[in-house]
Amino acid sequence: MSFLQPWMLVAMPLVLLPVIIHWINQRRHQTKPWGAMAFLMQANQLSRGHAKLRRWLILALRMLVVAGMIFAVTRPMSSGFLGWRFGGHTDTTIVILDRSPSMQESGRAGQSKLMKGRDQLAGILGTLGSSHWVLIESGNETPSSFATLEAMMDSPRTQGATSTADIPNMVHAAVDYLKRNQAGDADVWICSDLRAVDWDSQSHHWKVSRETIKQMPHSIRFHLLAYPESDRSNVSIRVADAQRITDADGDAVLVSFHLSRSNAVNLDTVSSNTVSSDTVSSGEMGSPVTVPVQVEIDGVRTQFEVSQVGSQSEVRTQRIPIASQTESGWGRVVIPADANPADNESFFVFAAPPPRRVVLVSDDREATKALEIAASVSPDEESIVDVEVLSPQSLDSIELEGAALLVWCVELPDASTSARIAEYVDKGGQVIFFPPTALLLGGGGAGDREFRGVRWSEWVDHDEKVMVEHWRADQDLLAATRGGAGLPVGQLEIRGRATLTGEVTALASLSGGDPLLGRVATERGGVYFCTASPSGQRSSLADNGVVLYAIVQRAIDQGLRALAATSAQVAGQVDLPIEGWKPLAGNSEVLSTEYSSNAGVYESRAEQGERLIAVNRSPHEDQVDQVDAGQVEALFEGVRFSRIDASVDDSSGIAREIWRLCLFAMIIAMLLEAWLCLPRRSDPIPRRNAADQRALDSWRDRTTMNQNGRNQVKAAAPVDLQKQARPIEQARPIEQARPIEQGGPA
Repeated sequence: MSFLQPWMLVAMPLVLLPVIIHWINQRRHQTKPWGAMAFLMQANQLSRGHAKLRRWLILALRMLVVAGMIFAVTRPMSSGFLGWRFGGHTDTTIVILDRSPSMQESGRAGQSKLMKGRDQLAGILGTLGSSHWVLIESGNETPSSFATLEAMMDSPRTQGATSTADIPNMVHAAVDYLKRNQAGDADVWICSDLRAVDWDSQSHHWKVSRETIKQMPHSIRFHLLAYPESDRSNVSIRVADAQRITDADGDAVLVSFHLSRSNAVNLDTVSSNTVSSDTVSSGEMGSPVTVPVQVEIDGVRTQFEVSQVGSQSEVRTQRIPIASQTESGWGRVVIPADANPADNESFFVFAAPPPRRVVLVSDDREATKALEIAASVSPDEESIVDVEVLSPQSLDSIELEGAALLVWCVELPDASTSARIAEYVDKGGQVIFFPPTALLLGGGGAGDREFRGVRWSEWVDHDEKVMVEHWRADQDLLAATRGGAGLPVGQLEIRGRATLTGEVTALASLSGGDPLLGRVATERGGVYFCTASPSGQRSSLADNGVVLYAIVQRAIDQGLRALAATSAQVAGQVDLPIEGWKPLAGNSEVLSTEYSSNAGVYESRAEQGERLIAVNRSPHEDQVDQVDAGQVEALFEGVRFSRIDASVDDSSGIAREIWRLCLFAMIIAMLLEAWLCLPRRSDPIPRRNAADQRALDSWRDRTTMNQNGRNQVKAAAPVDLQKQARPIEQARPIEQARPIEQGGPA
């Protein structure tokens, strides 16, 4: 419960006013013993306990009347979410809004979780008020200040997006904003559907945020508005790959996509007969679900049906014919509308693949023979491979335009050549530097030349073989395969290495910590330095083969992505500049600054290299796992935190004023108090029969006659009353007499 006028609670001591009045009224009367009332006290002894209970009930009801009046004036608000808040006006209110695709799931009324949460937050925040309004949403994850609550809630940044939310990073951004701006008391409101991929309970940001909050002098309160309900019948679709081919049957696009169903649990992999012989379904066995799938390319629609047995179905290389003159283009796959429209559509782009062109600069082709072979062996038969070997004397004619990879095995380039290579890298090109032959032979080769702040220092021979101790198997050139198998980097034997001067990020390190493979920080493209020689006499890179081949081919693939006329990107993880993008498909109302966070097809401008870009949601969005209540409580351990679970179909607000309920309780208490104060009714006198009535009348007549006779005697013989009267103080006191308790509840 919270109060809109909490300062009125200072009047709570007035609840004791009825007790004080009752005590004063008791002190007004003095108790005197009166013997004639002894028999009344004895008669009242049996009902004494009930009278006390009645008096205490009257006092309690009168106190309740005063308390109800005070609570009504403070304007209390009831919700299981707000908790007790006596802090009054809030200086800063921060709203952390989850805009991920799962929040766009709709209820029976057609309103999404995101819209419902936004409306409910607008209602409660408008009542509570604040001095500053700040929004942190999942599309941008940076704090944005607004002058009014209405401006914040009407912002386009509160609309749905395609990117996955990073709740721990947004919470950290909120705490950092409060600390940096030295804000006073603050409320942080989180609106989310508790998807595990969004909350990432293992993120280090949770611990950092908790420790920062505990050190802050002001009160920080976290409120969670959660929508944990999910439509278990929802089906989603996502494009995995799209390739343009030309074969005996003509030109076509091979589209591969995934179907996911929420109401099934992954078990064993099973095969399923669908429209493609390569279709594989996996999941819980049950009745098949037929899903109509529509593929659209250049306005031409092709529709077919997929029989889905489990929770996951994958359709591979579905052939879609295209016109022979269509060198590149875009398309989309669509399924019928269901609870969540954000996952019913996925986009793809296609184009003829560029040739795998590699430029190798070497002054000793025998020593670099392994590199030449690794670059010339294509991973597939259809790709065109072109390896160009240049000597140092022919560098003036080097042509890097259209090259996917530059392998440099001679002395570092001079200033003019370095500028050309730097321009090539800035466009997304890849460069790998190997130690020059002159450095290996001890005849120089190091010099003063450098590239991006890194240069060769000297060559070090090892008497014993040196092994690789650490390497990054989670990313970049030495990452594990898609199947999870790691590269045999640990089996490499290094007999000599070059030392580097400059800052590089080590992707693989030798025993002792010296880098074997390092990457130089760049905004685009890739610059790598390998300190081992590919010569068989200096290392086992050539003999091992697998590691060297993986390094070269992955660098080529990275370079091809920069050269390709198309690019497939994940929303929120776009690695291309979005300035000048032109939308071709998707939500036309999206701001240009949010193209990278919303699904669609975009065309980049000529300065960046004309290309088609498809942006889709992350594969993690198909996971429906949620964090449970215990995990959420643990994430906010030691922090003032409250939570309410709302439903998208619930029409009531998350908090309501209940002062009317206080007034109603006050009226009921007054009525009960008045009823208890009514005098008790006496017992009715039983009717007498005729015989009893006659006996009573006869007794009355005799009593009257005796009284008349005594009166006559007194008149004839008067008596001195003063002599006959016995002093009162000599009368025997009545032992049973007790003081009379006077005064009841006023």
